[in-house]
Amino acid sequence: MPTVLITGANRGIGLEFARQYAADGWHVIAVSRTPLAPKDFAQLGYDLTELRYDAMDDASAAALATRLKGRPIDVVILNAGVGGDPDVAPEDLTAADWETTMLTNTFAPLHLAALLEPNLRAGEHKVLAAVSSLAASMELYQVPRQFAYRASKAALNQMLRNLSVDWKDWGCICLPLRPGRVKTRMTEFAGDLTATDSVAGMRQVIARATPAMSGVHYGYDGQIVAW
Repeated sequence: MPTVLITGANRGIGLEFARQYAADGWHVIAVSRTPLAPKDFAQLGYDLTELRYDAMDDASAAALATRLKGRPIDVVILNAGVGGDPDVAPEDLTAADWETTMLTNTFAPLHLAALLEPNLRAGEHKVLAAVSSLAASMELYQVPRQFAYRASKAALNQMLRNLSVDWKDWGCICLPLRPGRVKTRMTEFAGDLTATDSVAGMRQVIARATPAMSGVHYGYDGQIVAW
């Protein structure tokens, strides 16, 4: 039975990843800061491991890695993140706002990925995926402001590209993924995609991932997203 670890698995896109992988017979390690709702926990079945993880707490990341020591993981999906305030003007940005967004969306995923490298090495699939955004694209994204968020997602993509080079020798495939504009709490449910459709698409990209795809930003629709 293959194993997938998903951060931010208690709601939205992360929870939908957990549901779909569980339905396909994968062992799911659902990782989040707050517990799953009882109904969601029950739906995911008995073959589930639920663990706590706070992206802003290095000790939490270290404790998670310790709990998982020696356990092979086939696919790691780094989904946890924050959107911040999308309407802050450049003159109103503070270092504190910027720091929270960059640490949560860029450093924390990289840090956790590094801690879970032994688990991925021991897995069969060896896929590290991170939920990015079209906002990371310098060529395509035309929405104003969102300074810290856009910078954090562009940096996240670069970190995955870096890891695709650093971890190439042992076969890890690193995939930044664009989920599309999904109807979740982060988008105030104003998206044009359901979490079900978005996740199904991203899972197809993960399932067909090859070494040649590593470090490339792919959308839920299987298309390459321009840098």
